[in-house]
Amino acid sequence: MFVIFLFLCIQTALCAACNVTIISRDDWGARAPNDHDHLHTPVTVALIHHTDRDHCTTKAACIQELQDMQNFHMNNQSHSDIMYNFMIGEDGNVYEGRGWNTVGGHMPYWNIVSLGIAVMGNFQRGPPNSAALGALQGLLACLVENHKLTPDYKLYGHRDVGHTNCPGNSFYDVIKTWSHYDTGKPVLPTKTPTRS
Repeated sequence: MFVIFLFLCIQTALCAACNVTIISRDDWGARAPNDHDHLHTPVTVALIHHTDRDHCTTKAACIQELQDMQNFHMNNQSHSDIMYNFMIGEDGNVYEGRGWNTVGGHMPYWNIVSLGIAVMGNFQRGPPNSAALGALQGLLACLVENHKLTPDYKLYGHRDVGHTNCPGNSFYDVIKTWSHYDTGKPVLPTKTPTRS
């Protein structure tokens, strides 16, 4: 009982220190993961994605999209959980995926040195709205403040480290203007995760 209480206090304390609304896994009805690896933080990279699925502009629609996405990732793609550490809706909320301390499933080899953050929708022809972009910037600041990302972290789009158009042309054009975006060639990670 004490361990559960302590875990919830740590999660609440992290969320309280952020200038962004973070909806917990419990609050969006996430399934339990089949397995997970502990992520050694702080990490040095934030990898930005789009989900290439439906957009959502209300909390109810985003929750439905998250549940559908988690089922797809686990049932159809054999992932142990939803792929991303965090997802952001165009309702302006951040949704906890694998979360603060678990290795993501968003990009092979990079999962162990990065946090994967996805904005829900397809942003090939238009960027996320201002609510989603503000939530993303708030989350990045929160991750640094809570020692989950290093202060000098590098920001990449998924396409910078893989053969994909993710996070969409319009969204990619936005993140390339942000101060942490790294224009250099990404270097592959060397860390090894530990099973927990």
